[in-house]
Parts: sequence; structure tokens; C-alpha cells
Amino acid sequence: MRHGADLGMLRTFLCVYRCGGVARAAGLLGLSQPAVSRHLKALEGIMGRPLFDRLGRGVAPTQAGDLLAAQIATHLDALEDAVDALPPTSANAPVLLGAPSDLLAVHVLPKLTPLLTSGVDVHCRIGLSPELAQVVLHDELDIAVVTRIERAPTRQLHLRHLCDEEFVLVGPAGEAPYTPENDSRRFIGYSPAMPMARRYFRMCWGMQPPTPGLTVADLRTVVSAVAAGAGLSVVPRYLAQDALDAGALSVLHTPDTPVSNSIYLATRRGREHLPQINAAFELLCQTA
Repeated sequence: MRHGADLGMLRTFLCVYRCGGVARAAGLLGLSQPAVSRHLKALEGIMGRPLFDRLGRGVAPTQAGDLLAAQIATHLDALEDAVDALPPTSANAPVLLGAPSDLLAVHVLPKLTPLLTSGVDVHCRIGLSPELAQVVLHDELDIAVVTRIERAPTRQLHLRHLCDEEFVLVGPAGEAPYTPENDSRRFIGYSPAMPMARRYFRMCWGMQPPTPGLTVADLRTVVSAVAAGAGLSVVPRYLAQDALDAGALSVLHTPDTPVSNSIYLATRRGREHLPQINAAFELLCQTA
């Protein structure tokens, strides 16, 4: 738009205008109160004048607010009516799902057979949690698999617990146990930030992990690289277990308390009750 205002800002403004308060508008819109306030602040910046006077227990429109509401209300209401008049989404509409490749293969796809056999298509996208969470917020994905480690924007997301994963520090078979003091062995991570290793080192030793000498954006490949002697890594146990059982890897440290992380299914808050999304959530969250 020429002046930078978008329909989301205008819709937020009109809801606050009609209900007289930020908190109530946030509830009606399915947004957080800070998000509503940001919309209003941005719109007031574009307009160059305040749109509301802040009162003790609500807001009251200024003259500029009254004028803006009069100009946009009819048009926004017409758009809402047009959307409401659209036919319902087809029962066979595809579910758009994103996940890291290893979680997709191990924790997601094996559980989707009933959805697929019922005639629902599923289109998958591979990526890391931060990227996928943002794509969900823009409605380019219906569901994403995210972790707390990745600091997903949970206030804007509806989360459902999928599973927990235990982290293990592994090296090639026969490697000496790892202790952080004066240990210069190379580490491998699936990203330069190494969130799994950061969590492991913080909980076990209260320190940051070494900088990775090799990064590979696929955890199964990280496990293969460790087995080949390229370095050490902190990985989910479920990915390392076959190589551990086969004697190709060794666990190099055993913490007093296992280091674990929770994995969640995420959709944009307010969409969790849509039939296709709810059905996928129910299937994926069933315990084996």
C-alpha cells in the first residue's frame, strides 16, 4: 500500500475502535495484547497523529480515529462478508507440513498413513524450526515441527507436544571419554549455533560448547560424519542408537541427569480447530 498500512493493521484498529479496549480486541482477534498495541502504534505513525486516547480501563477514539473508522468500516465489513460467503474448504484440501528432515522421517511420516488413506494429501517442506515457525505465521504452512531450543515465537503459535528427545555426546567407537578441560577434539553441528550442544554443555558443565569445525544441515549426516571419524557431536539418541548398537559410535559422556528437549507441533494460533489441522494433530500426537 502507498502509505505502508496493511489490512491487518486496519482490522486491528477497527476492532479496538468498536470494542473500546486493547485487551478485548486481542481476545477477539486471537492476537497478543503487545501485537495489537504494535499495530496501533504503527498505524498512528503512518497517520501522523494519535487515533486513541488511552484511558484508565480502555481507550477512546480521537477525532482522527473517528474519521478513519468512518472511512474504512464499510469496506472492511464488506471484505469480511465476502470471505464468510466463500464455500467451505474442501475436505480433500492438502495439509502443508514442515519439519527438520530427521524428525519428518522418524516422528511424522510413519504416523500419517491414516490421513493419506482417507484421501487427504500432505505436502512436506524440510527446514529448521526458526524458519518453519515464521512460515507458519505467514500461513504458508499449516503445521510445523518446532523445538523449544529454537526459540519459536510461542505466543503466536498453538503448540501441541509431540515427543521428547534425549541428547547424547558421541564420538567414533573407541574414543576416550570427553571432558571439557583441555579437550581439543573437533565438534560437528547441524548449524553453527549448535543449539543441542549448547543445551548439553550448559546443563552438564555450565559453559558454552566449542565452535564446530564442521556443520552439516542434516542430523543423520552428522551421525555418519562422527562414525567416519570427523569429530564429536551432540545428537538425539534415537538417531545415534543404530550406530551405537552396531559398535560404530560410543557415548563419550554420561550426565547425572539425562539432557532432553521437547518437540512440538505448531500452527498459527486460531487455526488449530480447522478440521484438517486438527486431524493431523490428533494422528501425530498419538503415542506409539
